Amino acid sequence: MRLRLPRRANDGRVLRTFTQSSSARTELRGRPQLPFLSVPTARTRHLSYLTPERKEKIKWDILNGTRYTLNIWLFGALLWGGWFFYGQERVERRYPTPREWSFITRMYHREGFASRYEPPQGQITSWLRVGYWFEKALNRLHDPNIDGKDVKDAPHDCPPGTKDVTAKSENWRRGYFQALMGLAKVCEYMEGWVLDKTRDTVFPPGTMIGPSNPFPKAIPAGLSGAPREEDCELRFESPDAVYLRILSTPGFSNSQKIEASLAYASWLDYKGIAGPASIIFEDAVHLAVSERPNLRAAALNPKTWTLNESAGAPSENLLTTLTAYATFRARQGDTALALPILVSLLKARRSLPVAPPSKSPTSLTAALGSAPPKDDSAATNPLTTTMELFTEAPYPAPPPDGTAPPTRTAGERCQEAALSLHIGEIMYASSNNKPHAREEGLGWTREAVDVAEEQLHTLPQNPFRDPPERVACRECLATGLGNWAAMVGKLAREAEERKKKEGETGRGKWFGGLWGGAVGAGKGAEETDRWKAEQRVIEERQKRVAELLEDLKPPPRGVLSWIRA
Repeated sequence: MRLRLPRRANDGRVLRTFTQSSSARTELRGRPQLPFLSVPTARTRHLSYLTPERKEKIKWDILNGTRYTLNIWLFGALLWGGWFFYGQERVERRYPTPREWSFITRMYHREGFASRYEPPQGQITSWLRVGYWFEKALNRLHDPNIDGKDVKDAPHDCPPGTKDVTAKSENWRRGYFQALMGLAKVCEYMEGWVLDKTRDTVFPPGTMIGPSNPFPKAIPAGLSGAPREEDCELRFESPDAVYLRILSTPGFSNSQKIEASLAYASWLDYKGIAGPASIIFEDAVHLAVSERPNLRAAALNPKTWTLNESAGAPSENLLTTLTAYATFRARQGDTALALPILVSLLKARRSLPVAPPSKSPTSLTAALGSAPPKDDSAATNPLTTTMELFTEAPYPAPPPDGTAPPTRTAGERCQEAALSLHIGEIMYASSNNKPHAREEGLGWTREAVDVAEEQLHTLPQNPFRDPPERVACRECLATGLGNWAAMVGKLAREAEERKKKEGETGRGKWFGGLWGGAVGAGKGAEETDRWKAEQRVIEERQKRVAELLEDLKPPPRGVLSWIRA
């Protein structure tokens, strides 16, 4: 190996190249080669950067950056937490939950109702999501280590999974009943949906590949591959199982069991299972009758199912169950039984005592669905309204048990309008083309429309979800207008046909050219003009109530509404 000797200058001095930079090798310098006087290289620049002052500056930058980052994250977490709890408080006021439940259980419960009644803007209700929240809430209510203390298994003669909630408070049982009813409604909409256990994905009914479904349907867009039968199971249980558990749960009141019975029978009627539906309707009526055994006379005629006037005012549960049973019989075509029941119900409702007038609440708490304030002047105070957001609203008092007769409120008058609508429809449909019966049925329909429109202006509105009375009144008004238009349209067409026949008969007689027009302008022409005029009245009425039927509400704008024009 050959060694490379250092170079020498002309005067014999040895040049130390390792202390010189490459740019300074071309010429000699007379000054000493000191580090701070030489041209900086990459190595010397790096060494000169890590000075003690520079190290302290880097430490300070790192420490200060970490401090600012933690403060920003902490402020963001506090802001998110405040917004989260504010949103939970708003949902809690719309869908109250029992105070004795834990916070997570209450959150699951109200999220189930919010997902059902307030889906995201531009979307429909996701019943899969609703069922997910109610299932999680019920699992915590059944767990004795969380919120299911003193909840026992029901006797063996009850359906599997039934719980005994007799030891729990009324508020706890009421919330538990709401969760079970919400799950039952989910099972109705999600009947037949399957869960692919290998992919943890839910598919609609009819898309599964297997021996039980030889002709599967196409899967919806966004899902990859149809599920196989051996990998699938039903996502939700049958609605029959849930409703039977509710009806067999010890601790529920009669009014709650009646509500579940009517919902169960309505679902069976929708599925076309008329026999069991009729039995459940009749059981609900008998349960309502048994609540008041000390009446002067029997409340119900066992043969005609009509109300007995000598027994006094009927209870609210009896009116509700008997109305549902009568409409069911009418849908089944048994108008001979349904019509007397409906007439007796309408007569009983019109004889109820009138409710005293009450002031409508105007505060934010009342608008969100909680108890109304005691003082209307304090409700309009901005400070009071602000303090309501930081004060937990009381859980609503238990509703009436339905054993007492109701009073004639705006909601009850909407029920009267619905009864008039049913009576008019039955009389018109079973008239056998008799003009008098048709006219009478049309008169009942007109009266129902007038009453429904009048009461719809009276009932209070809710900015988030209308009460059931207002929803029923709106449906009654829409159905009444539709029936009215259909009845008059049919009568107008028949009158037009009679007018043409009369005109043809007149032209066929002698001197038809002289008196044919007069003969054609007889009874048929008068009826045609009458029904056309009434059709114009219906069109004007539909335009007038369009806003009441549509019930338009401004869509939520979110957080960005503060910076939008």
